[in-house]
Amino acid sequence: MTTTVKPLPATVDAEQVRSAIELALRLGDPGAAWRATHALLRAFPDAVVPRVLLGQALLDAGNAPVAVDYFRRALRLNPFDAVAWGGLAGALARTGQQSAAAATLSRAVFHDPLGSEALAPGVADGPPLAGLGVVYLRRGHADLAVAELAVALERYPHRDDLRLYYIEALRRSGDLAAARHHGALVAPAYAERLPALLVRAALDDHAVTVRRRCAELDPDGRLTRRFFAPERPPWPIPPPPLVRWSEEFEPVGAYLPLASGQKAQALGSNHDAGEPALPIQKRAVGTPQATHGAGWQGENRQHASRPAPHDDAGARQRTTGDLPDHALKDFIAATEQVRHRLADIGAAPRPLVPWADGQAFTQVVLSSRAELQRRLGADGFAAVDRRLQQYAQALRRRGLAAHICYCDDEASLRLDDGIMAEPVRGDAGGLRDLVRTLSGALAEHGRELGAVLIVGGDEVVPFHRLPNPIPDDDVVVLSDNPYASDDPGYLVPQRIVARLPEGDGGDSSLLLAQLDRLTAYHYGSRPRTRASRSPISLPGLRQPHPIATMDTLSAGYCAEIWHETSRAVLDALAPAAPLRSSPPLHAANLDLRDLGGRRLLYMNLHGAAGLPNFYGQPDAVWPGAATRLPVALRPDQVDADLVDGALLLSEACYGVELAGRTARTSIPLRALASGALAVVGATVNAYGSLATPLIGADLLFQRMLAHLARGVPVGRALHQARIEFAQEMYRRQGFLDDVDIKTLIEFVLLGDPWGATHEPVAASRSWREERTIVAVERMPKPRPKAVLDETEAPREALRRARDILRRVLPGAAALPLRITAQINPRRQRKSDPERDLTFSARESRPTADGHYLAHAAHITISGEAVVKVAMTR
Repeated sequence: MTTTVKPLPATVDAEQVRSAIELALRLGDPGAAWRATHALLRAFPDAVVPRVLLGQALLDAGNAPVAVDYFRRALRLNPFDAVAWGGLAGALARTGQQSAAAATLSRAVFHDPLGSEALAPGVADGPPLAGLGVVYLRRGHADLAVAELAVALERYPHRDDLRLYYIEALRRSGDLAAARHHGALVAPAYAERLPALLVRAALDDHAVTVRRRCAELDPDGRLTRRFFAPERPPWPIPPPPLVRWSEEFEPVGAYLPLASGQKAQALGSNHDAGEPALPIQKRAVGTPQATHGAGWQGENRQHASRPAPHDDAGARQRTTGDLPDHALKDFIAATEQVRHRLADIGAAPRPLVPWADGQAFTQVVLSSRAELQRRLGADGFAAVDRRLQQYAQALRRRGLAAHICYCDDEASLRLDDGIMAEPVRGDAGGLRDLVRTLSGALAEHGRELGAVLIVGGDEVVPFHRLPNPIPDDDVVVLSDNPYASDDPGYLVPQRIVARLPEGDGGDSSLLLAQLDRLTAYHYGSRPRTRASRSPISLPGLRQPHPIATMDTLSAGYCAEIWHETSRAVLDALAPAAPLRSSPPLHAANLDLRDLGGRRLLYMNLHGAAGLPNFYGQPDAVWPGAATRLPVALRPDQVDADLVDGALLLSEACYGVELAGRTARTSIPLRALASGALAVVGATVNAYGSLATPLIGADLLFQRMLAHLARGVPVGRALHQARIEFAQEMYRRQGFLDDVDIKTLIEFVLLGDPWGATHEPVAASRSWREERTIVAVERMPKPRPKAVLDETEAPREALRRARDILRRVLPGAAALPLRITAQINPRRQRKSDPERDLTFSARESRPTADGHYLAHAAHITISGEAVVKVAMTR
């Protein structure tokens, strides 16, 4: 019977030939591997891998002396090839050179520390001390690698392999200038070897010739992928080149259908995870010719059903382009869960932002070198600058690009990828324009300025002085919102903004304490809290819903008169969290152990300009001395046992006033000095509600706590809360009134914008997907107002306003009222001439420690309905 042999293909891709040769070696067929590798080397005369394969074939065939020569040829082209170093160690041992073999094996371990046990199980020691930086680099911790490799390079300054790893670590951590500087120090003998070429190609987007040379040395891109692992190569890797079929490939033709996929499964190979695995097929049984023909027929079927490999971007497009939206979102969610699980077991640091946003998200740390030096002295500034660099490294370790920018230091304003800005004057307007310039430059490179962290108080980086829309004691409203906006709109900022204050008095200790705490936090340090009594989280076990633990991780403290609304706010985070009131509690009888050890403290107490304490207020108002407001909390009561590692959220008026304040005279500053991660508070008078529905600060904090309950960082939670607050008030009223506007601009975040109550189980979707279209005004619109005399106001509206004042502000009920009239835009569109009337009153109340607090109320009546009663905090 005649057997028909299928025709052989005219070409085959180099990757599959290489995989077949490797399989032949593993199956003990060095002769077939030797012949096919020679053909591969003739096709790619500069390639590294064929030389390594020839060395392995010779070693397996018992010709160790010649194998030594081929391994050394490969290492002259790629001295980072751990496989070649391992093969050379084996060949040297076969020739009796035991000490040289041991030294060579240590090089293999150095260049492949994660796979060192596979190189020689039970024989190879762990990576040497100098190789710890390579371990960090291979695990994706570029910033830690920079630190370790810098020390190693200082000890071994002439080792170009260390220098090249150091350059790559600098590049991955974003310090391109330092990377290029060290690139110029590489010895000329090393400059044309593959690792040096890869580094040069990564640092220069236009290095076409260098990348072409890399492809000649590494035709199928395998070594390139290994060098940049675990990250993708910085440029698209072309598909494996095709090789004209040669009769010298025939000895390994039978191994081609088993390449890659079956090899990894059947033989336990340490095959590259990044390489595509072919479908497993059974080999045909029969004559060699029939086997060969059946094998190639199967390979042709694979190529017909499987697209040819392309670059990484194309592969991503093929992988996701045909998926429906819901499947793609499920894929992203699954990816996030895997990444967070790796963080849970210590294999990787937890990312700060979802994977889909991490590559583009950038944080700028903004300050003034001259002002910090003036405030803190040269030594104080130097200490702060060192801590800032460490903090930025900690953020980069968690996947966030962070840059320290001094407005008056040109070198610090050169980021990377050609992104730079000119120094500016240190006033609020100049600094705002600098932030916008950096934002625009980043956007041109496909990146987003997602967060701004200001370092210093009002005298270093000034607050913006915004118009106060409400008739009260505040001349202006101090705000950081304009630093978070790329246009004149500042009511709803476009990015996260926070501030690290230095306090008054020229002492750097407060700023240093904050930076040390924040850096430790991002390296995984957490304080002991009541969470230790919660169920223990173990990898692989189903975790309880985060809100189940927040009842013990959070607590509240409020004025008794606001207990109802404070409970509604705190319920958004933890319905069973304890909420204490003042009275009956006050500073003298407050048991701080009841509030300590929490991840979040919510406070809704009175504050005042220039006064250090927070005050309570009884629910009922009595005449005489009984109406004195009790001191609810003093700064000296705030210590690490109370706030270490916690978020402190305060609705108090002037809660985060900084002018003239130190850690001795400010509860928020004392909290930051004692280890609190962040504080949210008002710079001026704040307003809230006496009953539901919530308004003002109560509504803003309720929305913020709802996000914190999901493990969202506090900066992101405040940012989203502003958006939702504005949209809710638009839904209720059709516009933002004066109380709404002031609420949106007066609250600032002090501390780390990335502090959170707990780690989320997984970020299920990109922040970009969560963005809500902000269909609200971002700049206060001028609306005509008229100030009325009481004789001009409707009698019924005036009566109702005074009735409310007798209950909420009895001392002002009989005093003259300020009345403003304004057309409601919602009514105006319906040609309704009726106006909203706002009745404002003010009184002073004594405190138990001998001071007076100004209290204000604003009552808005629309038609016949009382639509809003806002009270100062």
